[in-house]
Amino acid sequence: RTLDAMIKRRKAASNGLPSSGGHSSTVAADATNDSTTKMRNASPSSVGRKAILFSLLLLACCLVGVLIVGDNGGTSNGKDSGGKHRKQMRKMREHDASVLGSVAAGDLADVPPIAMRGKTRQKKDTKKDDGNAAFDESILSIRDTFAKRYGGKDEAYKMLSRGIKTFGDETKKKLAVQHTAERILRAAASDDPRFVASFGGYSVTVGRGNLFSQSFPFLMENVLKEPLKKLGVDLVVRNAAIGGIPSFPYGWCLSNFLGEDSDLVSWDYSMNEGNDATGLESYIRHALATLPKRPLFVLLDDKRNRMDLIDKYVDLGILIDPVAIIRGDNVVDKNLLSRKEEELPEGLTRWNEWGAPNGSPGQSSWHPKFREHEMMGWMLAMHLLEAVETAAQIMKNDPNWRQNSVISSEGQGQFKLPPPQTNPLDSEMKLLDGREVSEGSWQLNAVSCRTSFLPVVADTKTLSSIVVSGVAEDDGDATKSKDDSLYSTGWVIDVGKVERDTKRKVEKKGGMGYIDMKLALYGISESGSVRFWLPYEGDKTVSGEATAAAKNYFDTIVVCEVNEKRGNKECKMDADVQFTVGGIESKETKKIQSIASYLKKEICVQIPVPERAVITKRKDVKESDSGLSGNISSEGNADDIGIFLDAEVTNSAVSRADGACSISHVVWEHSQRL
Repeated sequence: RTLDAMIKRRKAASNGLPSSGGHSSTVAADATNDSTTKMRNASPSSVGRKAILFSLLLLACCLVGVLIVGDNGGTSNGKDSGGKHRKQMRKMREHDASVLGSVAAGDLADVPPIAMRGKTRQKKDTKKDDGNAAFDESILSIRDTFAKRYGGKDEAYKMLSRGIKTFGDETKKKLAVQHTAERILRAAASDDPRFVASFGGYSVTVGRGNLFSQSFPFLMENVLKEPLKKLGVDLVVRNAAIGGIPSFPYGWCLSNFLGEDSDLVSWDYSMNEGNDATGLESYIRHALATLPKRPLFVLLDDKRNRMDLIDKYVDLGILIDPVAIIRGDNVVDKNLLSRKEEELPEGLTRWNEWGAPNGSPGQSSWHPKFREHEMMGWMLAMHLLEAVETAAQIMKNDPNWRQNSVISSEGQGQFKLPPPQTNPLDSEMKLLDGREVSEGSWQLNAVSCRTSFLPVVADTKTLSSIVVSGVAEDDGDATKSKDDSLYSTGWVIDVGKVERDTKRKVEKKGGMGYIDMKLALYGISESGSVRFWLPYEGDKTVSGEATAAAKNYFDTIVVCEVNEKRGNKECKMDADVQFTVGGIESKETKKIQSIASYLKKEICVQIPVPERAVITKRKDVKESDSGLSGNISSEGNADDIGIFLDAEVTNSAVSRADGACSISHVVWEHSQRL
C-alpha cells in the first residue's frame, strides 16, 4: 500500500496535480541537490522511473534498519537508540493481538519480536524446541503403544475408563489433574528433583506369584520414567508392601516404610478388611498429617464403602487428586478376552500365565497374574500421563514456573482434619484419628514408630535402633531355625514358622526379588526383660532442664505382635506380658479392638503412660553390648529426653512350640499438654 501511494504521488507531481496522501510530494526528491537538479532536467517519465527506483532503495534501507533495531533492541554500541521504534512496535503488536486474538503482544524490553500482518516472528531456541519435540514424541509413542497393546484406541480407552476411577464432579477432576501437575513441577523445581511414588499394601502389591520386578508399581515406572526424565524429574518407585498384614500398625509407620519424601502413596488391604472403611480412613488421616508433601492417594479397591469415603474427603477438600485402580476382572472386556490366543492384542496374550516359574509361592487365585499387573501399571501410568503433559505445558508457557512452584514452609503447621467419617467420635483410641481442637477441626498428635518388619527406608527407623538391652546374640540368618537354648539368653530376632517356610520356598525359586520380611523379637519367660528407649520426637521444643514427668511428653504407647495365628495356647500380649513404662508397671494394658487386626486376631495392645512415669535423658541410657542394642547414648544430643519401655513374659506356660510372645512394632504418641 505504501508503494502504491508513492507511485500515485509521483504521477500527480509529474502532472502538476496535488498529491492525495497529505504527505510531501516526495521524500527521495529532496534528498540531495544533485539528485534534484538531475530530476528537473530529465523527462517526466524518466523522472518518475528514477524517483521510484530511488524511493524503493531508500525504503529497503529503512526496512533493514527496522530489522536491525528490532532484533537487537538498539544500536551496536549497546545504547537504547531504538526506544521510539520499540514504542511504535509495541503499539503495532498490541493492535495485532487485540484484532486477531491469536498473536501475543509480548514484552519488548529484551528481544522484541517483529509483528508482520498479524503474525509473530521470534528468535527460535533450537535446543528448547528440540526438547519439546522429543517430549511430545515420547508422549505420542506411549499413547500409541497403549492403544496397540489393548485392542486399539477405542477399546483401550474404554478399558482405562473402567479401570481407573477419579472422584468429584468434572470441575474437581480437572483441578485434580492440575494439582498432580503441580506436584511434578514442585519436584522439578526442588534441589532434589525426584518424584517419589511409594506403594503400601500387602501380597497383591508385592506381586506374589510373579517376580517382584513384575509388580504393577514397577511396570508403571517403566512407562513414565522417560517422559518425566525429559522434564528434569527422576521418578523413584518404592514398593514397600508386605504380604499378609492389615492397615495398622503399618499406617502408624508410613514414614518408616514409605518415606517422608513420598509424593504418592497407596493403600491395598481390601482382602483383609472386607467392606469396612475405618482402617482406610485412619490410614488416609495419618498419610496427610505425618507425611510433609500430603501425597497423592492411590486406592487399589472398588468396595462401595471405601469409594464413598474417598468421595467425602474430596468433597471436604481434604483429598485433592486421589485415584482408584480397579482389578482386572471388572476391567477387561470378556468378549475380547474370549478370542483365540493368536487374535488377542499383545497386552491380553498369555492372560492366565504367571510371571514367575510354575509352582512359585503365591500363585493363588486371589493374586493377579503378570498380565493383570502389567495392565494395572499401564492404567495408572496413563492416568498420571495427563498430569505429566500439563506440567510440560506449564513449563513451556510460564517462564516463572520454578519460582511459582516453590513451597513456602511458613504457616504450614499441623494439618487440620475433619471429624472422622467412619470411626465413632468418642473413640478412646485417639492415636488413630486424632483429637478435636476446635469445632469441626481435628488434629493428630505427633506419632513415632520403630519396626522390625522390612523394608524400611533407613536403619534409624528399625526396632533395633531403640533397643537398650535384653536381646540374644544372633547370626543374622532369619531363615535359619533357632535353637531353644538361645531363648534362655534373651529375646531373639526371628520369624514365625509360616514366614520361614515361605521364605525357604522363595529361595528355592531364586528369591524372586522380594524384599519384605516379617521379622520380630520373640520371647518366653526364660528370655527375661527387653528394654527400649523411646526418644521424644514431638513438636514441643525442650530447652533447659526438662520436667521429670513423662506424661508431659508421652501420651500413649502401642506395642504390636506379628500377625500370625498359632492356636489357642499362643501368647496373649495383654495378659502374658508385663509392660513397665518410665519405671512404673502398667496396670491398664488392653487390646485395640477397633482396628489393627488380622484374620480376626487383634495384634496390638495400648499402654497408657502412668502418671508417675519419668523421663530419661539420652546421656543416662546404659546399653548392654549384646544382641541388637544400638548406639543410643552416642547418637543425637546428650540432653535429648526419652522414656524407658520394658517388656517381660510373666506367664511361664508360654512356649515356643505353642507360640512365643513377639514384638514387631513400637508406636508412641507425643503429648501436647505443655
